[in-house]
Amino acid sequence: MAHVQNIEASSSGGIGAVAFTGSWPTISGGGTFSPTTSTLITGPQEAVLVDAQYLTRDVAELGDVIEGSGKRLTTIVITHGHADHYLGFAELLLRFPGARAVATTAVIEDLLASMPRQEQVWRDWFGDRHVAFAGAPEPLEGSTIDVDGFDVEIVSLKQADISPTTVAHVPELGLVVAGDAVYNEIHAMLALSTPQQWEDWISSVDTIEKLNPIFIVGGHKRPESPLDAQRQLDATRRYIRDYADTVASSESSEQAITRMVALYPDYGNEWTLRISAKACFASGA
Repeated sequence: MAHVQNIEASSSGGIGAVAFTGSWPTISGGGTFSPTTSTLITGPQEAVLVDAQYLTRDVAELGDVIEGSGKRLTTIVITHGHADHYLGFAELLLRFPGARAVATTAVIEDLLASMPRQEQVWRDWFGDRHVAFAGAPEPLEGSTIDVDGFDVEIVSLKQADISPTTVAHVPELGLVVAGDAVYNEIHAMLALSTPQQWEDWISSVDTIEKLNPIFIVGGHKRPESPLDAQRQLDATRRYIRDYADTVASSESSEQAITRMVALYPDYGNEWTLRISAKACFASGA
């Protein structure tokens, strides 16, 4: 079952948000996939969705949350080209035909380039539990989306768990929807980047911090984890640094995994850590 958390502005004005955390699915062959988030930003009459889920059941539940808000969905924003964040947009556009799906040009190019590989991986991992791959969003024009007169700023970052990547900033709410630039009490995916890119990822977290968020919705989180911004920023930076130090000083992936679990005993989804550590040692990074 999905988990929902509400975010309200400190001053009246009719803008708010709903953080939706999807299920924690098993993967064929063993392991689990981290719960993925979507965020519905709502004004008095309109709504914008950031990221769209991927499992059929979660996409349907997310659609119910959108419908239950009573707001008119105008836009679905995709933060980056990982299928767990974009796959559901086509199904949601069928349910909300007045909306459109958008992403930056760089994200769209990466999404399309990686789609054949991701489609095979998703089939292997989830079988028929995910919605169908169905093309790409439209290019985002400009960098701001309007929700009843409030700005949703789309900010490009140099690096997250992949690049290119973006975040959505809602100044009126003190909210950043961070995609996979921030993880919340979940082992981060570091298999898809290099040690130099890990430093770039830390710089991206610094960039988010300069937006002065009060709330952050990380792309992957424990369902019950709070949305307080500074804790998540500090924890994401610390995790990346600890991971870099640990793999550099370990003799094997298993030793690195054991040491990271000891450092982060309460973090969810050890499967992600295992994928990251094994990829690191296989590449000689």
